[in-house]
Amino acid sequence: METKKTIRVGSRKSQLAIIQADTIIEALSAAHPEVTFEVVSMETIGDKIQDVALPKIGLSGVFTKELEAALLLNHVDIVVHSMKDCPALLPDGLVIGTVFKRDSPYDVVVMSTKNAGKTLADLPEGSVVGTSSLRRIAQVSRIHPHLKFESIRGSLNARLQKLDDTDTYAALILAEAGLSRMGWENRLSERLADSGCLYAVCQGAIGAECRADDKETLAILDSITDKNTMLQCIAERSFIRNLGVGYKAPVCVHCEITRDEIHLSGAVYSLDGHETQVLDTRSSLTPDGQRGGKGDQISPQCTSFMSIAAGNTASREEMGVAQRTGAQLAGEFLKSSAKEMLMTAKVSTENSILQERSRREIQA
Repeated sequence: METKKTIRVGSRKSQLAIIQADTIIEALSAAHPEVTFEVVSMETIGDKIQDVALPKIGLSGVFTKELEAALLLNHVDIVVHSMKDCPALLPDGLVIGTVFKRDSPYDVVVMSTKNAGKTLADLPEGSVVGTSSLRRIAQVSRIHPHLKFESIRGSLNARLQKLDDTDTYAALILAEAGLSRMGWENRLSERLADSGCLYAVCQGAIGAECRADDKETLAILDSITDKNTMLQCIAERSFIRNLGVGYKAPVCVHCEITRDEIHLSGAVYSLDGHETQVLDTRSSLTPDGQRGGKGDQISPQCTSFMSIAAGNTASREEMGVAQRTGAQLAGEFLKSSAKEMLMTAKVSTENSILQERSRREIQA
């Protein structure tokens, strides 16, 4: 009797991370019944440091480094990520082998039980909203200047428990996709998309990373890739990469793919939300009508675009257009007043990182 091929799937230990890994495994199992899958869970730096807001940690890939190390050491064959946690460029030898169909990319509000039925506009002056995202704070404070914001970390379960069991927070801002994957849609109080808020780069998408030379696994992963989501993620990752800022900056996007066009919008905010710059660009996905920008030039021999592997789901030309579109939009922002806002946010974040390191050194 022939032994089935086994693929070891690396995942963070949180309930949401395991659900996301199981989602990928279910899709892969349906497409490849000849393969078995085994979950290997582990903790990341971001899981271990729970008392510091993410922008203050000062590390890239706080939720991915340990998983990637396991890949490089051949302890696992693929690792599953929320794509918004994946740095725009990966370690040498690794690629994103699949991008699964995107769930809602938007943010939502979850109220404490005592504020059930309310919206952010209904909350009293000075009410505290829990989030560690500079992007969320900037957007929401612009709409609701009467609110205060405090960092909240931990798994989704832990954050909801803090909301319900303490009087610290009146509400939380969370990703709708995570709330839905946990089956907690009944806690949703308000969709921020209704207020015109954009979302984080790649929010709502799940990806699986693997070794770039593992052709067999790459072929298996490519079978569940969603073309539109993949092109969106390439454009969005190219945008943030060419801006020269991390995913924790007050930057957000909106990306739509039609049959023959990609439409990418972006927004950059000052840290207090008082200033903003919004720009957009469109590019044809058809070779004859290509209107992509002059961003990174794509070689025909290139095997990945913003570290997303080129397979059979989309043509290399389409993936190249997506990458150039993100680069073009970033270039337009860097010619505008957004450049100064980005520099201010970068300096502020770097100062916060230095202060946090000093605090930890003193405690040690």
